[in-house]
Amino acid sequence: MAMEYFDEKIVPILKRKMPGSDVSGRLIGTAPVPGPSAALTTMQLFSKQNPSRQEVTKLQQQVKANGTGLTALKREISELRIKVQEQQKQLQDQDQKLLEQTQIIGEQNARLAELERKLREVMESTVGTSSGSGSNEQSPRKRRKAVESTDCPRKSKRLRNRK
Repeated sequence: MAMEYFDEKIVPILKRKMPGSDVSGRLIGTAPVPGPSAALTTMQLFSKQNPSRQEVTKLQQQVKANGTGLTALKREISELRIKVQEQQKQLQDQDQKLLEQTQIIGEQNARLAELERKLREVMESTVGTSSGSGSNEQSPRKRRKAVESTDCPRKSKRLRNRK
């Protein structure tokens, strides 16, 4: 019943849509190509009661070629998935490094602000003592040592541990 419906309804539509086809619905002078036309060739084969050995062999070759192509595509997909995973891991590592560097920069900025404040205090106290009485004045050598000791940055624990 399904074969009769196919022969009566579908084959005439296919003949109209594909000029140059013979009575059985097969294309004249064209070799079957893997892809959507392979399904059409299979339908055309089933429309006949006894397909020829040559048609069956061609279909088997198409199936084999499609299987080989499918295997190659699966292999390529798995390789691409591995590459994507590697890139995601690399991106996570870079994000972690960026976060650490941002924290270090924040610590360094805080330390720099602290040192600038201390330097201002030392400069103000130096200016204030030099304009004051002569007994409070320090020798230039002592003043220089005081400025140098506050000017030397103390490294944070994180920076000391990195070396």
